[in-house]
Amino acid sequence: MKPVFNSAQSRRADEIMQVEYGYLGVLLMETAGRRAAHLIQKLYPESRRFVIVAGSGNNGGDGLVIARYLYQKRKELFILLTKPPAELSALARIQYDILTRFGLTCHLLAPDTLRKLQAFSEAEPKPILIDALIGVGLEQTLKPMQASLIEFLRGLNLRVIAIDLPSGLSGDTGALINVPLQCEHTITFQTAKICHLVTPAALYCGRVHVIDIGIYPEVIERIGARTFWVERRSLCRFLPLRPPDAHKGKFGHALLIGGSRGKGGAAALATLAALRSGAGLATALIPGSVAASFQRRTLSAMSLPYGDEHLPYLTEAAALWARPYLSGKSAVGIGPGLGHTPETQAFLRELLPHLRVPCVFDADALNILAEDQTLLSLLPNQAILTPHPGEAARLLKTTAEQIQARRLESALHLAQKTDAIVLLKGANPIVATPKGESYFFSLMEPALATAGTGDVLTGLITGFLAQGVAPLAATLLGVEVHGLAARFALRRSHPASLTAASLLKYIGLSLQSIQEGK
Repeated sequence: MKPVFNSAQSRRADEIMQVEYGYLGVLLMETAGRRAAHLIQKLYPESRRFVIVAGSGNNGGDGLVIARYLYQKRKELFILLTKPPAELSALARIQYDILTRFGLTCHLLAPDTLRKLQAFSEAEPKPILIDALIGVGLEQTLKPMQASLIEFLRGLNLRVIAIDLPSGLSGDTGALINVPLQCEHTITFQTAKICHLVTPAALYCGRVHVIDIGIYPEVIERIGARTFWVERRSLCRFLPLRPPDAHKGKFGHALLIGGSRGKGGAAALATLAALRSGAGLATALIPGSVAASFQRRTLSAMSLPYGDEHLPYLTEAAALWARPYLSGKSAVGIGPGLGHTPETQAFLRELLPHLRVPCVFDADALNILAEDQTLLSLLPNQAILTPHPGEAARLLKTTAEQIQARRLESALHLAQKTDAIVLLKGANPIVATPKGESYFFSLMEPALATAGTGDVLTGLITGFLAQGVAPLAATLLGVEVHGLAARFALRRSHPASLTAASLLKYIGLSLQSIQEGK
């Protein structure tokens, strides 16, 4: 896992390096700018014209270092300073003075300068815009001058690289304080920042590149990150070992609970996904109305149908009947296709006190918990909630729009409220723990926005839990395998045609990719 810092943690790491280790700030800036310039040339090897917009702070100083190294590679530059040299930060002023010794011209922000910039930008070949205006220090809305400049730059319609982060975002949240430029790439230093990985802010960052600028590992460790970027290769250690003499009993027994009339496919998808994850056995507890269709879909799984073909939902009586069957199960997943009715609410109320193994709650199980929040006190100790924004909104008594605007804060709030691990689904999923830790994925896959994919995810996590994987690790594995399966499927299909059933075919390839660290 890679640590992810907020603005204060980033500043603290720089401070420790300079004050306690005697590492000059100008050297950190020099390293950041030099390596960023080298990366920019790799990203745009054919580009020879660049616009660098440099603010008055250290982010602007990084931009001036980049300008110097691009100049040394004979690039044609237009450097725009937003403040006179006397108003630059100490480190940025050093970089400005070095630039002038090279004979470069820095244009001071003014109406005439913007006309020159527009002319430079309209000439062919089109330049690349390097945004080094503000950086991580923004804590409130842009000042009018800054906002106007962003709008002017947006109108140039140039390809954009952000330095540290797109100007107008806060490094501390995924919310939009302002609407920044749409970037193709963001180059940040030492650690990613929260806005790089949490939507909606992450939507403006493009591909994020983290450059090592020499901050010592012990300094990073000392800061004590509570937010992490999940690396695929770090998940390999969580995969259960499969020794040559293993048998199905070694890999646990997953119980999937759900299904209702017209929604039997959800329970089938979840049960098959549990088996595909490696669970030795998987059984579905379903109402009798879906038993026949379930068995046609899932020849390799077992079922516990309650009632006859006329019973549409699981009921309180079904929970009483199912108690003995909880024995021997190593994990439970509840919710896919369950239905949100008085009958299923009574079923869940009766069942919850008897769950003693790790459990995943999804779909209608979450909607029932949201409607009757007294049930939250009955959640088992190792519970995992997997809401999409609408379900999270119902649990937190707010709107889906509010959840999406504050995804990280919402996930952490829900984890603390329920004392459970929370997976907030959507673009760039977030996993939050009751201890205040959060884990980010750079998985924007709109093809997953289709019916049934959440049921597959529930089955994956339940299957990993059944094999003895710890709840947090099982959740992280489930998210990564789910996203990878979608990417493998899309190599042979258009995103619009992806179905949840097609994901099941690629779970094995996803597991192999994680095991090989690819």
